Amino acid sequence: MDRIIRYLASMLPFPQGMRASLYRLSGMRIGPRVTIDRNVQVTRPDMVVVGSRVTICNAVSILGEVTAVHSRLEEAYDIRKTAEVVIEDDAYIGVKATIVPGVRIGRMATVGANTLVIADVPPYAVVLGVPGRVMMIRPHAEADEGSAATETPPPAASPE
Repeated sequence: MDRIIRYLASMLPFPQGMRASLYRLSGMRIGPRVTIDRNVQVTRPDMVVVGSRVTICNAVSILGEVTAVHSRLEEAYDIRKTAEVVIEDDAYIGVKATIVPGVRIGRMATVGANTLVIADVPPYAVVLGVPGRVMMIRPHAEADEGSAATETPPPAASPE
C-alpha cells in the first residue's frame, strides 16, 4: 500500500501540499509547510525525516536504503546500506539531486541541481556537484553571535 501511495504522490498532478500529506501516509516524517514537487523517489520512507518549510524539487531521489536486489553482489559483499536521512528545517533540495542513506542536511542548506549528496551538509551551506562539495556557507546571525562570544576579554587591570 505504501508503494501505491508514493506512486500517486510522485506522479499525479496533486497540489504540492497534498503531495506532502500523501508522503506522510507512506511513512515519511514530514514537518509543516513542506513543498514536494513531482517525481520524487523515496526508498524506505520510514527512514526519512523532513523538517519544516523544506522545498524538495522535481525528480529528487532520497535513499533510505541502497541494495543490489537479487544480485550476487548483495550475497558476496553485503552492499546493503540502510540509514536515516534527515533534512532539517528550511532546506532546499534542487532538481534531480540524490541523497544517499545516512546523510543529514543542515537547516537553511541548499543542495544544487543534479548534486550527489554522500556526506552530511552543514547548516547554511551550499552544496554542488558529483560528489557534492560545500561551495560556501552563507553568513547568518548565529555565527555573528557566536564569534562575539568567543572573543577573548581584555586583560584585567593589575592591582597596584
